[in-house]
Amino acid sequence: MVLRMRDMLYENPLDHFLSLLIDLLIFSVKSIYFVLETIALTLTPYQFRKLKDVSGQVVLITGGGGGVGRQLALNFARLRARVVIWDINTDALKGTADALEAEGYRCHTYLVDISERERVYEAAKKVQQEVGNVQVLINNAGIVACRTLWDLTDKAIESTYAVNILSHYWTTRAFLPEMMDSNSGHIVTVGSVAGMLGTYGCTDYSATKFACVGFHEALFTELKTHGYDNIHTTLVCPYYINTGMFAGCRPRLLPMLEPKHVADSMVRSILKNEVNCTLPDHVRMFLPLKCLLPAKMCWELMYRVIKGPETMMGFRGRGKATAG
Repeated sequence: MVLRMRDMLYENPLDHFLSLLIDLLIFSVKSIYFVLETIALTLTPYQFRKLKDVSGQVVLITGGGGGVGRQLALNFARLRARVVIWDINTDALKGTADALEAEGYRCHTYLVDISERERVYEAAKKVQQEVGNVQVLINNAGIVACRTLWDLTDKAIESTYAVNILSHYWTTRAFLPEMMDSNSGHIVTVGSVAGMLGTYGCTDYSATKFACVGFHEALFTELKTHGYDNIHTTLVCPYYINTGMFAGCRPRLLPMLEPKHVADSMVRSILKNEVNCTLPDHVRMFLPLKCLLPAKMCWELMYRVIKGPETMMGFRGRGKATAG
């Protein structure tokens, strides 16, 4: 490969070398600081950490009618936030509202099909008019079909993309301008471990969750580049959650996570302004192996040790869920 300076950021070789050297030195010094900071924060007990105060803030949760979404609504209500929940199921909305009311809290509920862009924009305007500007947006809703590619219908694929990733664009575009005006806010993207590792029966689901990871990382860079340092983003990638969404799946190595545990962990990450939250924590330590090990070795690990395909073959979930 021939290096042509006219195709590089700096055309002058001396400028190229000096700027790279200076930036590498700055990067090295800041990296040492960031590593030490991370170690210190990791060792600091949660109760002694500086946490975000969400009291009085508007927290909107998509898919808030059940599962993780309902637990998130309860957790933020207990923190005195003004909770707004969106869901496609009227009974689910009432269930969450009743759960909050039983503890002396109230929430604002909206029946919204987030797969429809115009419905999202209309509901967003109503929220802004009736409740106020959203400070914390949690894109939590998700659906799964769990069929092989050749068994999936075109409609199922389109629905999975519409709910699991395209809706993130509509909700974020609806509420981000107010966050940018105040340079304050938080956008939470709920992905999945299946968005870091392709999963049997999930060519549509895994692909949308991979897209969630890319959406989060690209949005993070855009906000940082343009000086919106106080608009935080958090990517949440949980393992299987026991909400009924993956009913029938029987993992070999790790049990399914309980919705309350996932919601509690998410809230802690949000209050700490963490950029990434993988559940359980130790799973992220093994994910780089897929890039480091031979492909055949990775397949043997997935097929023979983890029993990934066999785990998913027992699927009898409800297909659609209010929490991904």
